[in-house]
Amino acid sequence: MRSSSSLERKLNKHATTILIGGIFFTFSILFFLSFCQMPCEDQTYGAMHKDQSDQGYWNLSPRKSFSCFLFISVLSSPRNTHERDVIRETWGKDLQKDIVLRFVVGIGNLNKEEKDSLSREHMLHKDLLLLNFNESFNALTLKVKETFKWVDNNVDLKFLLKVDEDSFVRTDALIRELKLKTDKKLYWGFFDGRALAKQKGKWEEKDWILCDRYLPYALGGGYVLSCDLVHYVSSNSKLLKAFKNEDVSLGAWLGPLDINRVHDPRFDTEYKSRGCKNSYLVTHKISSMLMREYNNNLQKLGHLCSREFQVRKSYIYNWSNPPSKCCERIDSSVP
Repeated sequence: MRSSSSLERKLNKHATTILIGGIFFTFSILFFLSFCQMPCEDQTYGAMHKDQSDQGYWNLSPRKSFSCFLFISVLSSPRNTHERDVIRETWGKDLQKDIVLRFVVGIGNLNKEEKDSLSREHMLHKDLLLLNFNESFNALTLKVKETFKWVDNNVDLKFLLKVDEDSFVRTDALIRELKLKTDKKLYWGFFDGRALAKQKGKWEEKDWILCDRYLPYALGGGYVLSCDLVHYVSSNSKLLKAFKNEDVSLGAWLGPLDINRVHDPRFDTEYKSRGCKNSYLVTHKISSMLMREYNNNLQKLGHLCSREFQVRKSYIYNWSNPPSKCCERIDSSVP
């Protein structure tokens, strides 16, 4: 009896310690088991399950800062506040929740006053992507590389749209189209395959030694990439040769890949606009005044153009022909 009574007193004395230890042990087991139920966060999961191999890029990537269906990258110059404001007032206003727009600006060679101005603009609008490289005309390819690297490291996305400041985007129509497309191996825009490598002028390509023509590429006024191709460029950026034209560079980088190149005349993204068609998804080389007019037309008329017109013929890319014969402007009905 004495022994039993003594044991009971000892148990009572240490009851609190035993209780706390038991609770801690239980939570430790539950915490461990919770990780076992999260295969998408286990880095060995993608490698061990072969049926996941096509998604390996993303299963093995670190957790991203935020997610979206479409990330829009607008290449912008540091001092072009007006151009950014016009986009904010027109097609970049009231975007769908699954669209994120950022104006990409290099700040590496800016003075303190310029950096402070951009910081104030970002505090107001929350839509600048300020990257640490030197802005210049010859740095456009670097700008695209750095943008893709940042997006790949920070954004869980399905598609990326790259456009210029003087491009107008029908985001509603673009999203409807993208909902119908696969988010793998997509390179979508207005392609050219017969362009001769520039031998002089501001676009001279001294380092282009592959052939006398550029590889087929989507013109830089606006093109769409699926997330896996953004990841490919980001992951291999140190190995990829940079040419002066950022769109030519991208075409060369993706040249040997087995991907889905989609030529679409609804991307009016050449060096000058072909006119106005209500079917256009992206229109390049337009003024701020015209950008506002297109936006007003969409709001009041429900379509892009006050009247449709064509100042230059378009073409359907013929992928069965050699690139030098890909792109004949023979049909006025092509938008």
